[in-house]
Amino acid sequence: MMARGAFLAIAAACALAAPAEAQRGQIAERVASLRNGVLELRFPSREGICGDGRSYIQWGEHTRFGSWSSDGRQRPCVAGPVRVALSVSNGEVRRAKAYVGPPVPDSFDDVLETSAADASQYLLDLARRDSHRGARGDYVFGAVLGEGVVAWPALLDIARGQRTEGRKGHEAALFWLGRYAAAKTVGSDDPFIEFDDDKDPDEDLKEHAVFVMSQLRGQQGVDDLIKVVRTNRDPRVRANAIFWLGQSGDKRAIDVFEEILRGK
Repeated sequence: MMARGAFLAIAAACALAAPAEAQRGQIAERVASLRNGVLELRFPSREGICGDGRSYIQWGEHTRFGSWSSDGRQRPCVAGPVRVALSVSNGEVRRAKAYVGPPVPDSFDDVLETSAADASQYLLDLARRDSHRGARGDYVFGAVLGEGVVAWPALLDIARGQRTEGRKGHEAALFWLGRYAAAKTVGSDDPFIEFDDDKDPDEDLKEHAVFVMSQLRGQQGVDDLIKVVRTNRDPRVRANAIFWLGQSGDKRAIDVFEEILRGK
């Protein structure tokens, strides 16, 4: 017979899980009921992320994703919310595009405001099972933008499950796993963390050496990159090696990232 304490603990866990499952179910229901068109999910963004709502997303002082005017004329960078436009055809999501910032009128057919956790879980589920492989990277990107989201456990599953299924989803999962692993070296769970600009000339030389390793043909530099990741004590140098290891596409990178993220 189950002890009363264990029963209550299980009941409490189920009670907490039920609203989250219901919310993700609501997203699926809205997709199915729309049938054809664009459903825009809106949810809180990570601190420090902004965008103009239509063409670019920025985090930190130096990193932007998207397009902007080369002459410096651009719309203001506005903090949140994340807006993920889901293109729906015959009741199924076919593509996704992530934005941050103010909504664009007449760019969607339906809107659903949800939590970052539920939206991200829904998007990661799409990335796991979607047959339109070119969209998987967009699902992953939308998912990691959410406030407080720690997506690396799901990304490990995606990376391991897609080694032989086309490169788009695999590359996106590896890239963000690398970002999470680099953040972990300084005790953070934020894949958008930026390292301080202050560094001495020795660090520049070490980072250049890491870059040279990454450019060796035939994965020759992967062993050296793994050694730097596992043994170097400089967080910036390790983060640099982690980045290039993720770019290598080598399946060993997944195991190295998991070691870091699980603290093995």
